[in-house]
Amino acid sequence: MLKTFLFSSTLLFVLIVSGCATEAQYIFYKTGVSEQLKERALRHCHGDFKVLEEEDFGPYTRARLECRE
Repeated sequence: MLKTFLFSSTLLFVLIVSGCATEAQYIFYKTGVSEQLKERALRHCHGDFKVLEEEDFGPYTRARLECRE
């Protein structure tokens, strides 16, 4: 569990520092946990969103979002 936390924290830090989080609207969530996807997408987009595509990364899924105003 500690490894999972460190992995996700490191990944989030790298995305923020590299600026990828502002160019491409990507979020990561645990595969199969749709509530986590909704929660993170709402927090990221500050409201309405649309999932454009999803890609599996082991136990996690990366979702590309379109934030709607």
